[in-house]
Amino acid sequence: MRITMDLKENEIKQNKFLTDKFAEIIKAMGAEKLAVQYRTAPYDITTYQTTHLNGGAVMGSDPKTSVLNKYLQSWDVPNLFVMGASAFPQNAGYNPTLTVGALAYWSAAAIRNQYLKNPGRLVDA
Repeated sequence: MRITMDLKENEIKQNKFLTDKFAEIIKAMGAEKLAVQYRTAPYDITTYQTTHLNGGAVMGSDPKTSVLNKYLQSWDVPNLFVMGASAFPQNAGYNPTLTVGALAYWSAAAIRNQYLKNPGRLVDA
């Protein structure tokens, strides 16, 4: 798979706005040194290494608007479970690792306790 990604103008403006606000807050908290750094295009993975890419196989309650059900099971292929941040429509915050782990545990438990006993869709649409 090839993913091509770049920062759009609105994302660059949003970053500048938020970075300036964070700087104000940090200064008000008494910081003596502050290095403000804005994101710029083109996107460069070598300088920004904390990206948490999400999406691609979004979970939801309706197969018309999502790829996976709440157990991370494909709506179209019942024996396909997709675990990971691809199930998120966007990153809700920083470091989604614990949420990814919790959902993987939830999915694995459903596979073990439900799917293996009765293979098929775990959720009816």
